[in-house]
Amino acid sequence: MTYRFRSLSEALDEIDADRVPRSCRIVVSWSWWDALSEAERDTYRSRCDARDVTLSADHQISRHFVEITTDHEPPLSSERNT
Repeated sequence: MTYRFRSLSEALDEIDADRVPRSCRIVVSWSWWDALSEAERDTYRSRCDARDVTLSADHQISRHFVEITTDHEPPLSSERNT
C-alpha cells in the first residue's frame, strides 16, 4: 500500500501516531532532498533511522509530496538511498 503526504515531517508524524506501518520506505523528491543542507539531511536521516524507516529519493517524484510504501514492495528503478 502507498500513502502520500505533503511533507517528510508530516509522514514521520503519521508513523509516530501509528497510522502508517513502521517498517516502511519513505520516498522524497531528489531535487527537494538535494536543496536541503547537510545538517537538515542528517536530522531527517536520524529521525528515519530511529523509526526503522528506509529513506529514499527519486528524481521522478514531485517535490510537492512524499510517498510511503511498505518495505516489502520493491523500490522503483529511479529510487536511490539517501
